[in-house]
Amino acid sequence: MAKQLRSRGGCRECRRMHRKCTEERPSCEYCVKTGKSCSYDKPLKWGGRSFRKSCFGQVLSTGAVVEQSEQGASTDAFSFVYGPNQSEAPTINPQSPDTAASLVEDSISPIGSLSSPGALTIDASLAEGTSYAHEVPESRAFTPDIGDTSSVADSVELASSNDLVPATRPFHNVLGSIELIPNPAWLPWLSNVDRSLLDHFTVTVTNYLSLHQTMQNDFCTVLLPMALDTSHGTHLLSAILGLSAIHQISLGSYADEAYLAQLRFTSLQQLRLQNIGHNASVDEQSIATALMLCLCDILAGGEKPRSWRLHLQGAASMISNYFSAHEPDSGNILVLWRLWKSLQSLSLLLGNSSLEAAARPALTLAPPNESHYIDVYDGFSTKLLPVVDEVDTLYEESQALQKLELALGDTDSAIKVLRNGHTTRSEALISKINAMLDDPVIELDPTSEYSDTSSDFFCLNEAYHIAVLLQVYQRVMNVPITDIAVQSAVKRGINCLKQITLHDFASPGVATLQPLFIIGCAAHEQEDRLFVMDWVETMRRRYALRNTDSARDFLLELWQERDTLGASGPRRQFHQLLAEKEWDLSLW
Repeated sequence: MAKQLRSRGGCRECRRMHRKCTEERPSCEYCVKTGKSCSYDKPLKWGGRSFRKSCFGQVLSTGAVVEQSEQGASTDAFSFVYGPNQSEAPTINPQSPDTAASLVEDSISPIGSLSSPGALTIDASLAEGTSYAHEVPESRAFTPDIGDTSSVADSVELASSNDLVPATRPFHNVLGSIELIPNPAWLPWLSNVDRSLLDHFTVTVTNYLSLHQTMQNDFCTVLLPMALDTSHGTHLLSAILGLSAIHQISLGSYADEAYLAQLRFTSLQQLRLQNIGHNASVDEQSIATALMLCLCDILAGGEKPRSWRLHLQGAASMISNYFSAHEPDSGNILVLWRLWKSLQSLSLLLGNSSLEAAARPALTLAPPNESHYIDVYDGFSTKLLPVVDEVDTLYEESQALQKLELALGDTDSAIKVLRNGHTTRSEALISKINAMLDDPVIELDPTSEYSDTSSDFFCLNEAYHIAVLLQVYQRVMNVPITDIAVQSAVKRGINCLKQITLHDFASPGVATLQPLFIIGCAAHEQEDRLFVMDWVETMRRRYALRNTDSARDFLLELWQERDTLGASGPRRQFHQLLAEKEWDLSLW
């Protein structure tokens, strides 16, 4: 039997996964197995390039004026003349006025006449944390028909082609020039507001949440197609729009908090209706929704208890069920797992977990005995991950020992044995971290390419190691911050951060808030405190993430309290203040 040549006509999902497609209609074998929507359409190319990057696409994206050429007598010939938009909507001026204008009105709908699937007419006071009602504008009041997916594939295709101008035909009997909307609608089933929010998420939010271009590409190529497939509901799309709205509110460019409450309500309500465990596509959308809701709570401040952590735990539970019910061979689940792993790892650095170490999910897709590298989702090496878990376990032990000492007294012989054993393990962990600092991992994530910011990853990796070291001193051993070893680590951490550059694009600098905060919690000298505050303020202005405000306010309160306490101030640990304030802070 002759060897089958590689097919170029596979379905969209198989082409995206570089997988051999059986090309069966209406659904290939892989899409039937995974429950994904099977489509054989192909993205529009112009001159061998994607439409977005083509000269034609770039001209149209500027709001070009499109006119029919006056040369030539044939009305069937359609030549185009390009020009910049001069404060007017583009127009099409037909040669021969023979056709009624109603033909155009029947074929082209105004963008504003269509509405968002996430904008439900509800009482916003039903949404968590909202105490007022909001009347949904008529242009946004729309109850989605979840079973109607006729326009989904076309909408996704238009989104990837970036503002395509619809094909037209010669018009006759037109009484005058016809005014068209610049760059006719992509995703026409969304309202203007929702398209603006989705664009902000794609262009801006993903940059500010990504340490590397690889990570941003994963956000755009995995999360967006899943969100735009509304065949199972709009929970993921609503969560993404909500995340974008939160960021725009932080920027001061958006003020409709009632609509934000509706988006959250819609996402939560539809997420509860999902039938988990039977369809891989449904499960992936639900996991992604939980992670986006987690990020919504983090970007909204990240300090409220039982908010973001509940969504993170829910995502962990769904990922665990996914591994039991489906083969983890989808590129989507790998991206979602990496995002969950990153959020989970950083959630342990500040403690306050509601789950004991033994009860936490241990979900892994990594092969055993692999070489260590710096993960571009985390910002630190895979070698540090088990150390973070060990720090959290030792912290739980120290908390249990304190309770025993209060109950039995610190002179009890059994307590002394336990305390000595705990101290020995803590000192061994400090030695282990110092050895890792002396011999750092210098390999970058094999899934990513080296770039101009690659050197920043090595500095960020070192800063995270120092942050974990400070966690041992402060949370586990309760060493006063004036200790020489603690202040030496603070100085070294600040030197690492000084070598990192903050950019407006996806780069390691976006992940500096977590190590900076931990270093700031141990800062004692005024010079070090000023550096920390300057860096926090720079991040706040550049990225406009509200958890930077939470970090700044907490550090100022901690420093003021220590200064007020005088000689006993250095023994005041940051985790004690977090517990008293009942904050569950996340600085992802």
